[in-house]
Amino acid sequence: MRYRVRAIFLAGVVFAFALWTTPGRTEEKATEEAKVEKVQPAAGDPKFAVTTQDPTVPIDELQLLVKPLTLEELQNESAAWLVLLKDKVQKISNAEIAIKRQNLSINKQKEASESLDKSQEALKAAEAQLKTATPGSPEYAEATKKLEEAKQKLKEGQESIKEAKDAKKDIQKDDTLKEAIDKAKETEELDKAKEALDQAKKQREELTAGSLAYTDATKKIDKLEAAIKAFEEAQTKEKEAVPDSPEFKEATKKLDTAQKSLKQVREEIEGIKTPDATKKSSQDLNKAATALDNTTIEGDGSTKVAGSVETVNDKDNLKTKGDKLEKAAEQLDKNADAEAKFKNQLVANVTELQSERTAVIDRFKVVLAELESKGGDPKAYQQYIEAISIVAVDLQDTEGAGVRLVSWVKSGEGGLRWAANIGKFVGIVIASTLVSQILGIILNRSLKRIGGASELLRQFTVMVIKRGGVVVGVMLALTALEVSLGPILALLGGASFVLAFALQSNLGNFASGLMIMFNKPFDIGDEVKVGGIWGYVDSISLASTKIKGFAGQMYVIPNNNVWGGMIENLTYAEIRKVSIWLRIDLNEDLAKVQKLLVEIIKSHPKILADPKPGKFLWSVEEYYFSIGVSGWTTTDDFWGVHEDVIQMIQERFKQENIQMSAIPGHNLYLPQTTNQIPKPVAEMLTESLPEYS
Repeated sequence: MRYRVRAIFLAGVVFAFALWTTPGRTEEKATEEAKVEKVQPAAGDPKFAVTTQDPTVPIDELQLLVKPLTLEELQNESAAWLVLLKDKVQKISNAEIAIKRQNLSINKQKEASESLDKSQEALKAAEAQLKTATPGSPEYAEATKKLEEAKQKLKEGQESIKEAKDAKKDIQKDDTLKEAIDKAKETEELDKAKEALDQAKKQREELTAGSLAYTDATKKIDKLEAAIKAFEEAQTKEKEAVPDSPEFKEATKKLDTAQKSLKQVREEIEGIKTPDATKKSSQDLNKAATALDNTTIEGDGSTKVAGSVETVNDKDNLKTKGDKLEKAAEQLDKNADAEAKFKNQLVANVTELQSERTAVIDRFKVVLAELESKGGDPKAYQQYIEAISIVAVDLQDTEGAGVRLVSWVKSGEGGLRWAANIGKFVGIVIASTLVSQILGIILNRSLKRIGGASELLRQFTVMVIKRGGVVVGVMLALTALEVSLGPILALLGGASFVLAFALQSNLGNFASGLMIMFNKPFDIGDEVKVGGIWGYVDSISLASTKIKGFAGQMYVIPNNNVWGGMIENLTYAEIRKVSIWLRIDLNEDLAKVQKLLVEIIKSHPKILADPKPGKFLWSVEEYYFSIGVSGWTTTDDFWGVHEDVIQMIQERFKQENIQMSAIPGHNLYLPQTTNQIPKPVAEMLTESLPEYS
């Protein structure tokens, strides 16, 4: 029985554990399945895209086109724009490779030319020594050594030409670079045609209008202008077509036809048939290589210097070989210059392709923004855009870098675009600054007319409007420079969060400063007592309040201490009570003194009749009566009236022979009250604070 109970108990525990864990496992499995099902959206199909039919569609129109599209349709659009962007990037890469190989060919030709020049110089030196040297002499040995140097330089030149020929073959054999070369030829042909057109127009100006020659020149000019226009239209149609589409292939065929027609018309008007630049360059290299292959430098066999040397036939043979070297070097220099011009055209085409890439990216970003707003994930596309937007410039190719810069400045998506953006930026900043300043002035004047408006709050509000307007203007202006405000605002938010912890005490001062401004316990110019400091309010900021003391000193008090303590504003109302405390000798007639004090204070012209002046006996001490007299005056006149009343009391007491009380061992003085300061202090106040006196 005992074992049965144990078995039942264990079975119950196992059953309970199974029931408890099964739902959890089921939920975990469901969660895992949900995670598995939550995959990245399937890549769209570019075939179903509609916005890429015209890759040059204006951005504002594209924003309207993508607005009604669903998430699935936007995925198709994103995939299609990625294809367009990738095609531009591929063309740029191919053109950059062609430029590098072209630079390699040019550099090798220059190296060959330099080697031939050095070889020629060595031959000339050897020739000069051989004229006077005797075979077997040291001079003759030196001449033979120079012949060997010339032979070595000739060999180096031959190797450089061979490497230049190999580089040229690499360019011609590589089909991926053919398109970049063809585009450069197209642009080069267009530039030549425009130069020929300008030259023909200048020549026509020298002819007599109406003559047969003038009419014939006009016909040729019109024909060339029409060919140029047809070529440019064909170029535009090819750019607007989607790559690898039937429209693109048709546009390419028309462009080839237009290019051939343009070249034919240009040659007709120039009367000169120009060969293909790349073919001519290869032919020139072959000629130079053939000439050098048939050129050998011979020396005297009697002396061996730096290796075996063949015999010299005669001195005329040296001169002939030197002439061949000179001609070959000149040919290499000319060919290198011609290839450099063609390379610069490649560079200009790369800059144009980069501008086209920028235009595609601008439109691609519009599609991605709409994709993200409808729940899509554009992160992969954005990372691709960031990666291909990095521009690397070969600074060693100084000429090419200059061409890039000039082409970029002239490009509509490059220098012209940024010039317009910078102009917008400056305009927005200037406009926002002017508007904020004008609004600040208007607000300042309006608040001054409103009764009871705090001077502190007015200054703070005006400052916020003026400075805040500039900050907002700069933020808006950054959008003109194509800077996204999202990351900036996120950075500012994160920085604010960090600063909120690091500057907690300062934030308390800011909050207290705002409370002071809005509650207005005092204003600028008010006489206050704050935290044991007595003086005039000079200024207030969000962090602190500045109190100007009677001796010209400046107290800076944190706003937390100001708002958290007692604030006594002595100039809060329009009128202020003048109270004078005196110590009168016990032997004097107290009633007479009180009556006299009231008469004195009433006699002052700036003492107000209402409220009425009064007198009061405060206490009777061991040696004197403590009495006071008070009256009301305007707040602005307080300190002047206070000083006048003291002087009037002193003069009148002398006339009436009324004695002030003297404490044994002490000098006579007028006691200070909460609203009274001694005469020297009042004088210092008048001197040091004239604006508040």
